[in-house]
Amino acid sequence: MDIFEKLESGAAVDMYTPEYRPVLEELHRTYKALHRLNTAEPLSEEQRRALDDLFGGKAPEGLGLFTPVQIDFPKQMRFGEHVFINHSFTAMSVGGIWLGDRVQIGPHVTIVTDNHDFSKRSVLICKPVKIRNGVWIGANVTILPGVTVGEDAVIAAGAVVTKDVPANSIAGGNPAKVIRMLNDQK
Repeated sequence: MDIFEKLESGAAVDMYTPEYRPVLEELHRTYKALHRLNTAEPLSEEQRRALDDLFGGKAPEGLGLFTPVQIDFPKQMRFGEHVFINHSFTAMSVGGIWLGDRVQIGPHVTIVTDNHDFSKRSVLICKPVKIRNGVWIGANVTILPGVTVGEDAVIAAGAVVTKDVPANSIAGGNPAKVIRMLNDQK
């Protein structure tokens, strides 16, 4: 199991050990690629090349992405078809982020997969985030480690999602709670 698989599995990893070096190298590579992406003219060939570089050679097919963005570990992300991500997206993705088909992400959304051990802060403990097919995430939403958002759910603007959200529901608030099911006639 390499270090990225270890992080995605939820195993504790100390950032100050030699084992963590490949993570730092990838982080540095990504920061350079992000700079090129975020400063390129929108819809230009330069921006397309920078996006491909960010993802290690080829951007996911069908990904619509408005800059600026901050994605620290794009190699830890999986994309379905027709994913749209609006501007000012932040992905702390070292623990793994899965975005299903037809996921729509509003502006200023943050998805976090990593946390630190409370007693030894140099230790990372990650949990993947899974966003199922057809999910719509409103503006200024924060999704925390280990959350799964069920198929066709809607996350209301400004929500802080700390727990799983069931399919076909609308969730909002801080912490986010189910407001209603989408099939309710209210």
